[in-house]
Amino acid sequence: MNREDVHKLPKVELHCHLDGSVPMPVLMELAEEKGLPKDIMKEAVAPKDCEDLRDYLSCFDVILSVLQTAENLEKAAYAVVKEANKENVVYMELRFGPLLHQAEGLKSKDVIQAVYRGVKKATDEFPITVNLLVCALRQYSEEENTQLFKDVYEIGEAVVAGIDIAGDEAKYPNECVTESVSEANELGMQITLHSGECGCANSVLTAMHLGAKRIGHGVAVKDDAEAIRKVKENNVLLEMCPTSNIQTRAVSGWDAYPLRRFIDAGIPVSINTDNRTVSNTTLTDEFMLCIEHWQLTYQEIRDLNLTAISHSFAHNEVKQSISRKIKEQFEVSMT
Repeated sequence: MNREDVHKLPKVELHCHLDGSVPMPVLMELAEEKGLPKDIMKEAVAPKDCEDLRDYLSCFDVILSVLQTAENLEKAAYAVVKEANKENVVYMELRFGPLLHQAEGLKSKDVIQAVYRGVKKATDEFPITVNLLVCALRQYSEEENTQLFKDVYEIGEAVVAGIDIAGDEAKYPNECVTESVSEANELGMQITLHSGECGCANSVLTAMHLGAKRIGHGVAVKDDAEAIRKVKENNVLLEMCPTSNIQTRAVSGWDAYPLRRFIDAGIPVSINTDNRTVSNTTLTDEFMLCIEHWQLTYQEIRDLNLTAISHSFAHNEVKQSISRKIKEQFEVSMT
């Protein structure tokens, strides 16, 4: 299976961060407009082997410095969706943390609306469907995160499809965000949580207990048979990000990466980039790695994308439409 074929196949991405995926030319342009040397954006690309997740997250500092205005957020969102469309991503969930974009006076609702405008402009122009997920951040207080989710609820599901919690899981475990996630649950929001990225399978179980129907990363369950059983039993999808997981040492190496084990165990999983620019990857790249290391077939790639859309936070009619598109295009590719 060659790269050109995989590039053309219809793909679904559920775990992609806006700030970590702004194309490098756009980052450089925004840096120059801010009076910064454009080469400073080289700091936005993480080393292939980071010390840990915290080291990886440090790359976002320089990116966030230019994503503090509504105009720049709109431009960034448009650019990310445009790039995804180039590799035939037919459905995407783009997540971002409004609390990270308020250094120059924006409020959470301003940030959300700016990102929505950029995405709307792109989806009007390109054949891709995009939903937004809003991330609270573990390093912020329960009060700030709870208020963020209340703001999301007031804006409505027509703009934001679901919520997430991101950040340094090792320093701020799920117990630090119980109140805010409980509020989101009471408001009836669709929930995915970053968990099991830092070596603790119990983090995945607590996320499920808090109401998460999907788990960002979740690779830590690979060494816990009981956790694997509960994930499968509850039909919770793991949003796997191979390149990122290796970079942050969530998994020690490709030989230890549990994708094939999870597939064989019947656990629903999806393949994602996490951060296209920070990890210097695309969804095509991620699938090519899966083919190289675990010999994924056309049928398995098809099924992974169908699984992803079925676990997406899209409305049922959108899920059905995207599923049909995937089946039709894969059928043509395999004939």
